[in-house]
Amino acid sequence: MRLPGRSRFADVIRAQLDLYLEEHTDLLRRVEESRQAYDRARAPGAEEAYGVYMDAVEEAEDALLELRDRYAETMAARERRRYEREFSRAAERLLPTLQARRHYQRAVDPDSTT
Repeated sequence: MRLPGRSRFADVIRAQLDLYLEEHTDLLRRVEESRQAYDRARAPGAEEAYGVYMDAVEEAEDALLELRDRYAETMAARERRRYEREFSRAAERLLPTLQARRHYQRAVDPDSTT
């Protein structure tokens, strides 16, 4: 029985995100270190530091979305959409750059479902 107001996939998503944090500690550390380097960068090196930061963010996001997609492939389409929405909300709390990426994608492609 599911409790009212509780996500249907909450336990699965929490376990997936815990696994992600455990398996990608070094990657998440690299994201944070590159963000800090970008924040400290002066004009001549800021563009390059930003590129390094965005590369690390993209790698972290891709690994997270791959985890989501692998599980989603096992589901019926209707359940998959619900799971993906719930996963995305939880993942955005973990990696706020995902939300920025989703908003950007919507701006570029208004028909996008991301």
